[in-house]
Amino acid sequence: MSRPEHHHDKRLEKLELSTGYSERHIEVLSAEIAQLNKTMTSMARRIEHLESRLMEINDKVGEAPPMVPPPHSAGPDVPREPL
Repeated sequence: MSRPEHHHDKRLEKLELSTGYSERHIEVLSAEIAQLNKTMTSMARRIEHLESRLMEINDKVGEAPPMVPPPHSAGPDVPREPL
C-alpha cells in the first residue's frame, strides 16, 4: 500500500517544484515588464520634447535671419550686432 502513496508524494513534490519555478518566472517577467514600461514612458516624454523642439525650429526657419553686417565691413563706427 505504501507504493501508491510514494508515487503520489513524488508527483506532488514535482508539482510543487514546478509551481515554485513558475511563480519565480512570473516575478522576474513582471519586474522586466515594469522596467520596460518605465523606459517606454521616459522615451515617450523625450520624443514629445523633441517633437515640440522640432516644431519650434521649423517655425523659426520661416523667419528671416537677423541682418548682421559682414565682419570685413564692420569698422569702429559700424555695429556688430543685428540691425
